[in-house]
Amino acid sequence: MRLGIDVGGTNTDAVIIDESDNIKGWSKQLTTSNLGETIYKTAKVLLNEANVKSESIKGVFLGTTHVLNELYYPKNLAKTALIRLTKKPSKIKPGLFWPSHLSKYIIKEFHLETRYDFTRQIPHYEIDHESVLKIMKEIEKAKVDAVCIVGAFSSFYEDEENNLKKVIASHMPSLSVTVSNEIGSIGFLDRENASLLNSMLSFVMKDALSSINDILKNLGLHCPYWITQNDGSLMKVEEAIKLPIFTIGSGITNSLRGASKLTGLKNFIAIDVGGSTIDIGMVSHGHPQTEEGPVKVLDIPVNVRLPKVHSLSTGGGNLVNTHKGNLLIEDTIASDITKDGLAWGGEQWTISDSFLKIFPHSFKDKHIKYENLEGISTEDCLKVVNTVSSRIREKIRQLQPKDQYIPLVLVGGGSPLLLNNIFTKFDKAIQPVGYQICNAVGACYAPLSSSLDKVFWLNDRTKEEIVEREKERVIKELIHKGAKPETIKINRVEEFPFDYLKGEMFRLKIMAFGDL
Repeated sequence: MRLGIDVGGTNTDAVIIDESDNIKGWSKQLTTSNLGETIYKTAKVLLNEANVKSESIKGVFLGTTHVLNELYYPKNLAKTALIRLTKKPSKIKPGLFWPSHLSKYIIKEFHLETRYDFTRQIPHYEIDHESVLKIMKEIEKAKVDAVCIVGAFSSFYEDEENNLKKVIASHMPSLSVTVSNEIGSIGFLDRENASLLNSMLSFVMKDALSSINDILKNLGLHCPYWITQNDGSLMKVEEAIKLPIFTIGSGITNSLRGASKLTGLKNFIAIDVGGSTIDIGMVSHGHPQTEEGPVKVLDIPVNVRLPKVHSLSTGGGNLVNTHKGNLLIEDTIASDITKDGLAWGGEQWTISDSFLKIFPHSFKDKHIKYENLEGISTEDCLKVVNTVSSRIREKIRQLQPKDQYIPLVLVGGGSPLLLNNIFTKFDKAIQPVGYQICNAVGACYAPLSSSLDKVFWLNDRTKEEIVEREKERVIKELIHKGAKPETIKINRVEEFPFDYLKGEMFRLKIMAFGDL
């Protein structure tokens, strides 16, 4: 049996699925600031209520929106220093056009001259130790938490970044160091942006998952465990702690895969309504769609693989307020909506309260006290409903193919608020059984993956030789991770020539998946 756990911004869900793909039981608990404790409690309750012995669980699959939520609502981001390896100091300010609540974490910028260029001649590389020592003294003085190293030519030669990382780590072993060659390929600024975000997130996944091994042992679970990443595949917890940027799309990708499993549909648009965000994404041929071009996170261009999803920083738990006659939708409440929301006897006016005022009985919850909503204006609540609804409809229109109509699927704990409330008769949505634990279900079906995105010099070899060699390497890596050889499929091989550069070189992208 498989245990799937999804740590959301508001609730943490867990589900147990048996060998015949039947749901044996599920649990939902409030997500607290101590994620390890939350995971333990949610899994413990589930194992007890489902009467499942720990030794029956053969794998644990974790998904989370925790990292993405941290970018929307920062609490634990690392103060980051950037080291650029370029021919000349760049005049482009790092974090240019970023949201101010994120750019303020880039507190230092340094430059080191690179020895490389766009030629196949590999120079003898020596680190300028004197300059590096000066940089480290400034980093220590500024009390920097993390360092991001970005080389202009790391898509061609990654050793310059890696060697610098080793020098810094030898002097400052407690400092988190990100090298851009592990994050993205060509595209300097997009790669730099993604690497900076990864550095800022250094503490987030580490604090959340560093004790996961002990947590699972305390539950009696002595089986392999994984984190789901942006493309819906699995990665080791150690990888997730090192490269948290690869998990920012984890929650919604699991939701898309789970929606497919729960409905049996292969092509649809899913709307996942949570307490902190509403995510809208597409599934094609049973797999979550991924972005093929430039990708943005909070309007920041990055070059990491992400699901094709539109996220709204608006969920059922967002606060509603009025100021000088204007209606404001503010940040989400950090506590339990069933304690603080007006409809449940609390004192906080939320989006959920607004929908319940206009559409009573959306939730089948005996604890809702509708008389508590009498104090808020019906007109104001209608404005909230219309604002949220129009934002969702706009995102749906952007995803709907022009030549066909595909179904809409509503999932997530807050989705009953929207069911048949904001959609026309032509856009009637499906809400499957298990909608509230969709993310946890999807995590249980995540495959293993292996990918490559690198620039190669031919050096008297043919492109075919390089492609075949790298395909074999990707397959071997999947088998090493634990994939069944007969399930491995290479679903993407792309070649990109560089006609504008001298010499025979090309960029190669390979993506392969395999089942555990």
